[in-house]
Amino acid sequence: MKEGRIRKTVGGIAVLAVLMFVTYYLIMRDKDLGSVWQVVVNSSKIWLVVSSAAMAVYVFCGGWAIKVLMKGRGKKVTILQCFKYSFIEFYFSALTPSSTGGQPAQFYYMEKDGLPASDSTVVLVAITVLYKGAFLVITAILFLLNTSYIAGPAERVWVLAVLGLLLNVGLITLLLLLLFSKNLINVIVRFFIRILARLHIVKNVVEKTEHYEKKLANYHKCASFFMKHKLVVLRAAGVLALQRLMLLFVPYLVYKSFGLSGYTMLQILATQALLNLCVDMMPLPGAVGISETVFLMLFTPIFTEAGITTAVLLSRGISFYLLLMVSGIVVIGIQIFGIVKGNKSQKTETVKNE
Repeated sequence: MKEGRIRKTVGGIAVLAVLMFVTYYLIMRDKDLGSVWQVVVNSSKIWLVVSSAAMAVYVFCGGWAIKVLMKGRGKKVTILQCFKYSFIEFYFSALTPSSTGGQPAQFYYMEKDGLPASDSTVVLVAITVLYKGAFLVITAILFLLNTSYIAGPAERVWVLAVLGLLLNVGLITLLLLLLFSKNLINVIVRFFIRILARLHIVKNVVEKTEHYEKKLANYHKCASFFMKHKLVVLRAAGVLALQRLMLLFVPYLVYKSFGLSGYTMLQILATQALLNLCVDMMPLPGAVGISETVFLMLFTPIFTEAGITTAVLLSRGISFYLLLMVSGIVVIGIQIFGIVKGNKSQKTETVKNE
């Protein structure tokens, strides 16, 4: 990695560590650790293993979707490469506000692996659109199936839910405009560049306009890919929908491990979908702090006061912190492998020159 990228990564880790410390200090400060641990001891370990397996499927689906779309582009990538990209996306998304760092990091490593920038751009934009779209569709279906139930939890977090819905719909709308409305998006870009020029933020209007129109051309290539490869796109959408469902299932599996009853699977999935809607686009690394806070607000009636602290520790521990740790190990391994490979190449080159 370049020095600037390393500094940003270290900074992201530091911010995330501080957020984690503050969050869990506030959650645990008035709690009896013995009681919390006793709930863990009494829980069914089989269900906890299943929830960990669900997150393994989550990573698998992230990699498989890349493979499906790359194959549709006529590019051959190994499944191990795709899993690598999936871990990279999770790791760097966790370190950056609103998960903005994941796909740029994927793009960087795809370039290092020799994949053309045009193909990487198309695949990553397609995944963003399909993943966000799958999330909104699944959430809408779960809300419709639990209309009378979800009204109660939604009332507690309606401001965050509306904000999350607007941000997600806004992002998908922007991406679809980038993909399918060449003239409109070019007009919007020119409009904003002219405003920035009047504010003396942009100096060379013509140069900047040409620069961004060239970048937008890559996005328009993605639109033709959507239209020409509908079956491939549909397959990728199905894989990404399964990925999103795996994330929703973790609290339900933790609920089963506690041996609790009274709430249905669909009700708990709908509650987790509501939580994700509230925090998905929050400008905090890994949505740390806000996720735990909203979890406590929404899931306390489900897990009861006695079990809610353990529930948030296990649910977030399995769905985020455990996967973050594994992803970090994978990324470190990739870096070490790259350094070793680079040193070997240098030695080989030196021997040849001699």
